[in-house]
Amino acid sequence: MPRIVISGYYGLGNTGDEAVLEGMVGSLRKEDPGVELSVLTADEDNARRLGLRPVPRKQYGAVARALLASDLLLSGGGGLIQDSTGVGSVVYYLGIAAMARLLGRPVMFYSQGFGPVRTGLGRLLVKLLANRVHLITVRDEESAEGFRKAGVTRPPLRVTADPALALEPAPPARIKDILKEEDLMEHVGRLEGPAGRHSETGPLVAVTVRSWPGFGVDAVAEGLVRFADSEKARYLVMPFHPELDLAPSEKLCRELGGHARLLQRERSPAEVAGILRCCDMVLGMRLHSLILAAAGGVPFVGLSYDPKVERFCRRAGAVPLNIEYLSSNEVAEALRHLLAGRAQARRQLRARIESMVEMARRTARAALCLSVGEAVPEALRILDEPEGIESR
Repeated sequence: MPRIVISGYYGLGNTGDEAVLEGMVGSLRKEDPGVELSVLTADEDNARRLGLRPVPRKQYGAVARALLASDLLLSGGGGLIQDSTGVGSVVYYLGIAAMARLLGRPVMFYSQGFGPVRTGLGRLLVKLLANRVHLITVRDEESAEGFRKAGVTRPPLRVTADPALALEPAPPARIKDILKEEDLMEHVGRLEGPAGRHSETGPLVAVTVRSWPGFGVDAVAEGLVRFADSEKARYLVMPFHPELDLAPSEKLCRELGGHARLLQRERSPAEVAGILRCCDMVLGMRLHSLILAAAGGVPFVGLSYDPKVERFCRRAGAVPLNIEYLSSNEVAEALRHLLAGRAQARRQLRARIESMVEMARRTARAALCLSVGEAVPEALRILDEPEGIESR
C-alpha cells in the first residue's frame, strides 16, 4: 500500500489549514482506503484523531526518517510559498521538499497557493528548489502564473482546486448537538430549509473576521447593523484562528449587540462546515470560511485582505469587498443584493463549485498515481481528462 507524507501548516490552530488537511485525507482515502498517511504537525493528538501518523514538524531527524519510509511527499495545500510573514516560510517548506528529493523521494506540490514572494532570497530559493519537484498543482490561475514568473519551468504545472472543497461535513445529528451546546437552536435554519422559517425571522449570516494591520471592525459592524435593521438579520460570528480572530470577533459581537452570537468553542473543520450549511449566507474575511460555504452551496461575500480571497471570490462568481476601502454602506448593500438574489446565487455557485470539487478529487488520484511509482505523464492524464470522464 502507498505511504505518503504530507507537509503543510498543520497543528497550529487554524481551522482553514486543518480543513485543507482533512479534505486531502478524505479524498486520498476515498480513492485508496489502504493508503498510509503521515503528517508533519505541531499537534500530534489531532493527527492521531484523524488516523494519521504524526511527525513533529520541526524535528528534522524524525522528518527524514518519515520521508525515507515513504513513497511520496505532498507539500500542501495552502499558501505555503510566501514571504509576507517572513522568508522563513519559503525556507521551511522548500527545505522539506529539498530533503525529500535528496533522499530520493518524489515530491508533488498539492493544490498550493503561491505568493507573494518579494525577497531576493525567497525568489532564488523558489527558482532553485521548486524546479526540482515532480509535479505542481495550484489552487488558482494566479498561483500558476506566480510560479512561472518566479522561473519555475521544469515541473508540469496544473490548476486544480483547494482540497477543503472536498471536505465532508459532520453528520446532521452531530451538528444538532453542537447547536444545542452553543444554545443556537432557535437561531438557525435557512430561509430555503425544509420547514422554512417564521415570516418575522430574517436571514442568519455567518461572519468571520481576523486581525490585520490597518483593519478595524467598525465599518463591518455598522454595515451589519444596517442590514439587521432592514432585513431582521442575525449573525453567528465564528473565529477560525482564535489567536488572531478572537479579539476582533468579540469586538464585533459587542458592537452588534443582540444581533450577534459568538461561537464559543473551537470546532473541527467538518463541524464548522456543517454549521455553515445551517446559515443563509456568509460574510467572510477567512478564505476557508468562503470555501466551506461554497462547498455547501451557501452564497457569500468576501472581505478581501489578501489576493487569495479575491481570487477565490472571482473564481466562484462571488463578490469581494476590499477591506482597505471598505464602507458600511458597501457591506449592507452587498448583503442586500445577495439576499434578494439568493436562489439564483445558490444555483450559480453550485454550478461553478461542482467542477472544482471534481478537480480536488482528481488531485488526490494523481497523487496516489505518483505514490505507486507511475510516471508523471500518467498523473497528468488523470488531471487533464475531460469533465465527466472517470479515471480508472
